[in-house]
Amino acid sequence: MAGGAYSKEQLALLLEGVSRIFNGFIVGLVLGIIFAIAYVALILSSDDNAEAFIHGLGILIIILGVLAFPINYYFLYGGLVYLSRADRGKYGIGAWGGLGLLVLSGVLIIYGVFLIASHISLTMFLMMTVPIAIVGLIIQVFMYVALYRLGNDFNVGYLTAGIIILLFATVLSVIPLINVVGGILGLVGFVLMLVGLNEVKNKIGAWITPR
Repeated sequence: MAGGAYSKEQLALLLEGVSRIFNGFIVGLVLGIIFAIAYVALILSSDDNAEAFIHGLGILIIILGVLAFPINYYFLYGGLVYLSRADRGKYGIGAWGGLGLLVLSGVLIIYGVFLIASHISLTMFLMMTVPIAIVGLIIQVFMYVALYRLGNDFNVGYLTAGIIILLFATVLSVIPLINVVGGILGLVGFVLMLVGLNEVKNKIGAWITPR
């Protein structure tokens, strides 16, 4: 489908949505890098003390949840809602994913408080992390479906390819021994997704304000 299939009002909603989502992923990338550095520092400073590691991770998770909530609300949830307003049937699933992301941010804060207040083993910690990771995966799928449809709608191969790679990488990242491969593929998919979102944004902008 080309941009001509949408009204100017719908294109304006799509442009605002794509712009917010693109910026949100950039901000999220910076936040993720900071969290990864702090996570590595925590591992190195824990000296194989599982309880100290879990408590420290609880603090990091609370900070992540508190910072992520406003970012997710304005950029990702807000952007996906704009897409849904332009075409609810096609992009509404993404708005549900964005809403789930907000709920997950709140859950992370509660989970972090629990980790600080409790004295659980590393095994129990890993078992409790699994359902949270599964819910996070489902939320990602909801958002990625909307973005895949966006790329397909505007014939942007970078975006559709990036989403497919990201979905595949997300599954690999939770499998022991090959999760490193998932991480590498995820980085490739993320870059392609950003390039694709920027291309969609440029296409819509050209249709709204033709030269």
